[in-house]
Amino acid sequence: MIKKTYPGGKTKAFNVTYDDGVLQDIRFVTLLNQYNLKGTFNLNSGLMENEFEWIHESGKSIKRLSKEKAVPLYQGHEIACHTLTHPYMNDLSEQEILHELQADKANLEKLFGREVKGFAVPFDYYSERIESCVRQSGFSYARISQESRSFMPQTDFFNWKATVFHTDSQLEELTRQFIETDLELAVFQIVGHSYDLDVEDMWDRIENVFRMIAAHDEILPMTTIEIVAYLRFLSGDNQP
Repeated sequence: MIKKTYPGGKTKAFNVTYDDGVLQDIRFVTLLNQYNLKGTFNLNSGLMENEFEWIHESGKSIKRLSKEKAVPLYQGHEIACHTLTHPYMNDLSEQEILHELQADKANLEKLFGREVKGFAVPFDYYSERIESCVRQSGFSYARISQESRSFMPQTDFFNWKATVFHTDSQLEELTRQFIETDLELAVFQIVGHSYDLDVEDMWDRIENVFRMIAAHDEILPMTTIEIVAYLRFLSGDNQP
């Protein structure tokens, strides 16, 4: 039996999906570009003014990227919605949820001059009510705050789980397992925040993962929306 593959005959897909749009993304995107990899960056357009700052529980200062820095930085990578202001969505009414989604989508599309089809849930609260709002707002997928720890391609695009959080102690071992797997249409997707790489002193570790992935020609770097669109195509689902 002939196995299905990704574009170009590649057998596996790799992506990172990172939240919040912070200053550490500058170093992070530089690493992605160095290894010819693709990221999905989930942004809160309402928090991009004046490099909004907060104090991490570690005591480190974390700053959002300004619009002026974000636009050139993310060229070649996917921009996705992460809500307008990063609220606890379980505290909001349906109309407030719709505003957080739709205003962020509209702002990001205007800022970056391209369509925004992806949504990443802030914090770890998700529900059927929020999913309904995501669908109403014109998104093609919703990445939730759970990990699959599997290389199986996701089939529920509105409850999309990344493979693993980048702080996981087994990150490099999972990378090796992904490289070795012969699973059809295998996907490896890492989720996190680039400020964690400072807080946890993880820059060398994440670069090692990128180096491992980039050394294998059968792995295709893709954005989340590219993976979703291709899986929909293979399944005969023509939803935009």
